[in-house]
Amino acid sequence: MRFLWSFAIAAAAVLLAGQSVSTQVAIGDLTVPADKLSAGCSLSPGASRVADGRRVTFTNLPISIPSNPWTGTDRETIATIRERMGLAPTVPDLPRSAAEAARYHLELAEGIEEGYAAVYTSTGSAPVVVYALRPNGGPASLEPARSNARDRIEIGGLVARVVGNGDSCQRSIEAHLRARTAK
Repeated sequence: MRFLWSFAIAAAAVLLAGQSVSTQVAIGDLTVPADKLSAGCSLSPGASRVADGRRVTFTNLPISIPSNPWTGTDRETIATIRERMGLAPTVPDLPRSAAEAARYHLELAEGIEEGYAAVYTSTGSAPVVVYALRPNGGPASLEPARSNARDRIEIGGLVARVVGNGDSCQRSIEAHLRARTAK
């Protein structure tokens, strides 16, 4: 009997593991197709420049990213995304030096497999930014540090947040992302 019970638990674990893999969403799939955006809403072209003689960075955007949209594993960018999403844990003591602050900032990228950021613009409106992270421990491992649960979107192993002023561009982006959660 004990053998059958162990076998049943192992079989259930295999089935559940296979199920979670099949529901995982590719992080690049968060980019909203143009035909799903509201009128006048599009990915921001941004202005680019060479920084440090090697990296093209989109400037005049709410986040410094080398492409729009951006997906990747750069620790600095992932740490910044985590901060912008309100998912940085509170610090009991402020860092005492610039080096300590930089170390703390990069620690925010620990446990994050990959990140995503995209900036959309709409005629006469503030930019709308989509931030997303894929934590190694799944969405539950990234508990909000601040109260932002209402705009947190969990999609196939990802945690996403759309930041904007609530205009039609932001609403169309959120609708697209929330429709993906139903699949």
